[in-house]
Parts: sequence; C-alpha cells; structure tokens
Amino acid sequence: MKILKYLLFLIGVLIFLFIIIGFIKPSIQYGHEITVDKPLKEAWAVQQDEAKFKEWLAGFKSIDLISGTQGEVGSKYKVVVNPGEGQPDFEMIETVVGKKDFDHITFNFDSDMMLFDQTTSFVEANGKTTIKTDSKVQGKGMAMRSMFALMEIFGGSFQAQEVKNIEALKTVIEKNKKNYYPTPILTEDKLEVVE
Repeated sequence: MKILKYLLFLIGVLIFLFIIIGFIKPSIQYGHEITVDKPLKEAWAVQQDEAKFKEWLAGFKSIDLISGTQGEVGSKYKVVVNPGEGQPDFEMIETVVGKKDFDHITFNFDSDMMLFDQTTSFVEANGKTTIKTDSKVQGKGMAMRSMFALMEIFGGSFQAQEVKNIEALKTVIEKNKKNYYPTPILTEDKLEVVE
C-alpha cells in the first residue's frame, strides 16, 4: 500500500511540474539568419514563390487562398503540412498580417493546437541578401504549452526545424535560375500609310 501511495504522489508531482512548465514558458521564441549570394529582389521573389515551398519547407503539402487578395495584407490561406512519416496531415490558417515589399513579411498561423507568428526580414548589402526569421509559437491550452516548452527545452525542436528550413531556403535561392523580373521587349509597331 505504501508503494502505491508513493507512486500516486510521484505521478501527482510530475503532473504538477508539467503544468508549471507551461506557466513558466507559455511561448517559444526562436529564429535563424542566413546570407545568400543573390540580390534582394531575387531572394524575396524565391522566398515568396509558392511553387518552391516544397523545396525548402519540411513537410509542406499545399497552400490555398481562402480569402483576400493573393500576397496582400489580410489575405488568408489554408496550409497543409505533414509533420512526419506515418503522421496525419496538419492544417493551419495562415494570415498575412504585415508586409513591405523587399523588406519584411509577417504571418500568423492558427491551428487546433497552436498559434504561430513569424516575421521574415530582408536586408541587402554588396549584392548579397541577409534573411532573418523571428518566430514565436504558443500552444493552445496548458497541456500544449507545456509540451511545446519541453520539446524546446530537451530537444530544441522548433529551433532545429527553423534552421533546417531556412538553410534549405538558402540553397533554393542560390540555385535559382528563374528570372522573376524579365526585361520587357520593345517592338516597333508597323505604321501603315494610307494614301
């Protein structure tokens, strides 16, 4: 009987500590910075190119505009990702909450489990572009907050995923061959003279 009493006490203490972690660390902040050997406008265009998302966002499956104007502040998207082999797809609603072309873009993601905010900023110097992310994730409910805090404390899960994605973005940008800003070709109009 004493063993059962101690076991229940230990379980109670562990549950209490689990909940306290969510109070102490209700959100996780992380980010990563890269410098790419490409001009600002090209780096911006590649990062915004939905056709390239699968090349640098781990688990990315699809993005669909559900309201607003494509790429503009206030536009909303349904984003589907797969967190890993054998796991079900995960859906989020992404909202563009701030944007200044060639400077920064800020997104808010909302899902059943979490709220996630990310700002990606761009700065050009000497023909190279520095891209920096600032991200914050908060679980919905105390259990998710505690779980996310433990994931970051013991495994650095969110930071590690950010580094993986942004380093992959660097590779995609530096290997880019697509011309996002083609020069218009001027043609002479034929003039017909009527006599």
